[in-house]
Amino acid sequence: MIHALATGEARSAGELGKQFRSAQPTISRHLKVLERAKLIERSVEGRVHRFRLRQSGLQEAGDWITRHQRFWTGAVDQLDQLLKDTAR
Repeated sequence: MIHALATGEARSAGELGKQFRSAQPTISRHLKVLERAKLIERSVEGRVHRFRLRQSGLQEAGDWITRHQRFWTGAVDQLDQLLKDTAR
């Protein structure tokens, strides 16, 4: 869904649902999760809700992932070294 919104164009839940061939309640739940995570934003035009990707939200998520990836890579490297040292 994020990829579908990456063009920058706002899309309705119905448009997104057609693209993914999913039931409307499923699409709505997914959009609510993305909205709570601040990855998308909603605007209302009459009765139509349109969704757009929040670039800042993606950047924050990417930063978080990078930090945790560095931590776990370092932890695994340390564990590997510890196991090598104790095997000698």
